[in-house]
Amino acid sequence: MPMHWIALLPPEAERTAWGWRALQFTPRVAQVDEALLLEVSTSQRLWGGQDRLLRRLFRRRAQPVPYAEGATHLVALALLRLQLRGLPVPAQVPGGLPLAALSAALPWLHTLERTGCSTWGQLRALPRGGVARRFGAGLLDALDMAWGQRPEACAWLALPEVFDMNVELPALATTTPELLWTAQRLLTHLQAWLRARGIKV
Repeated sequence: MPMHWIALLPPEAERTAWGWRALQFTPRVAQVDEALLLEVSTSQRLWGGQDRLLRRLFRRRAQPVPYAEGATHLVALALLRLQLRGLPVPAQVPGGLPLAALSAALPWLHTLERTGCSTWGQLRALPRGGVARRFGAGLLDALDMAWGQRPEACAWLALPEVFDMNVELPALATTTPELLWTAQRLLTHLQAWLRARGIKV
């Protein structure tokens, strides 16, 4: 079955809560670089299809959360990065995606671009042995994952058995509203944890 990935960029302060919220919809949730990634190919049917799953995921969100979708987690993440930079989606995906959108290529980006290699497809067309010797096998592994030719290596999020979280005050709180702002963040995380455990709140 083809995989279907959603890459999200929630606010940093809400990332844990979003991760727990996402576990309500699929057990395959991972934090990769700056984004939260969900693999929903098997679970979206349970929620009435892709569109209904997305509506439920973003329901009651005051602020829109940027997201993109792709056949692999690296493609979804790259498309999210293009969106955030205001860049167009290339005609060929993943081959036309820019190397700057692939984390594994970033350490050698300038070297590769000086040789005229600026897209995933151009990098993939280079001799594999030479790429492995010069840039390491990890870059080839990332390309293979991007094309769905290698299992996707993600560290899946796990819901903690016990809710135990500390939230630091951003500054000295001397009034009730200042305390309530931080308490609301803590309650948001608690609600996400309870819902992920199937407890209605």
